[in-house]
Amino acid sequence: MPELFNTQPKQIIRREWAKPILSYLHDTLGKKLVYLGLPDVEAYDVKEWLDYLDRIYAFQCREYPKPSNSSQSREKVLALENTLRTFERKQQISTYDVYDGYIEEVVLRGFDNTPDTKEFLLEDAVTVYNLDFCGQVTSPIEYTDKKGNKQQAYKFDAIKRLMSVQADLPFPSKKFVLFLTLHCSYDGKEFENFQNHPPNKDVRDYIEPTRSLSKGNRAPYSVKAFVQHNLTQFFTHNNFIPEFLPVIYYKGDNNHPLLFFTVIGTQVPSSSGVATPLQRISEVLYGKFVSVSNEDTFINNEYLTIHQDKCKEWSMVNSLHLFKQSKTYKKHWKA
Repeated sequence: MPELFNTQPKQIIRREWAKPILSYLHDTLGKKLVYLGLPDVEAYDVKEWLDYLDRIYAFQCREYPKPSNSSQSREKVLALENTLRTFERKQQISTYDVYDGYIEEVVLRGFDNTPDTKEFLLEDAVTVYNLDFCGQVTSPIEYTDKKGNKQQAYKFDAIKRLMSVQADLPFPSKKFVLFLTLHCSYDGKEFENFQNHPPNKDVRDYIEPTRSLSKGNRAPYSVKAFVQHNLTQFFTHNNFIPEFLPVIYYKGDNNHPLLFFTVIGTQVPSSSGVATPLQRISEVLYGKFVSVSNEDTFINNEYLTIHQDKCKEWSMVNSLHLFKQSKTYKKHWKA
């Protein structure tokens, strides 16, 4: 679904929301960034952020949403390789790896679908993840494992594994940003169980007022809470402190509702046990959704107001400003 990757709101999010963060991350680390993501054939995000990127780890499936099959054309995989090869030849990036297949199957299985079987291997700590998924957070893909058995893999299985790999890399003081785009809808037993049996009081209190809404109107709140809870688990169990910026709600092509998450990751010493976020759960859940205005600026969303009495309105809807106001920034990032 490449049309979802380059709509006008998506271009604004890349340029005006994500890019300032990457510029700051580049300056803070004193080096260009290592990218891991799903850039699609045209690599719009890589092109927009090229000044700040060094190494690229990219994933490209052959025929979305069909399960990977050796009989499928590799045209899209080869096209992405050609795009990145051009950047490398011009010395705009140092090197790249393109993995043939869905990120879920490649990361969890450990190798891709190229004829000579390419092993999934990270040689650098990733500093920017851009996981631009097309479907629901709970939509699985089917793949064949090492033993030839059919398996199902979920997007969050891949993120969980990536956080584990990142934590195990022998580089100290890892700092990174994770951008995550998901369809604003949900289904499946896992999501049903999450809503019927919230993992903590904060989530229960947040979800309860939404129960009278239709499924579509309830989706932004439910997906937000589900993502916040799961990503926090993945981060903290790998000794990363997560800092969530406001969630952007916007419409893709054909009016598809989408959510864009921004999470800043900061490694803390493993001797401290499971990392403890400095940001309270309620701060994430009750922070207002953000949207792109008709003037291509970011504004507080005035329509998703089910928690109006508790919602925090952002006085300045600027990604870098909001991050620099956080406890995480002041304790771990500020020079």
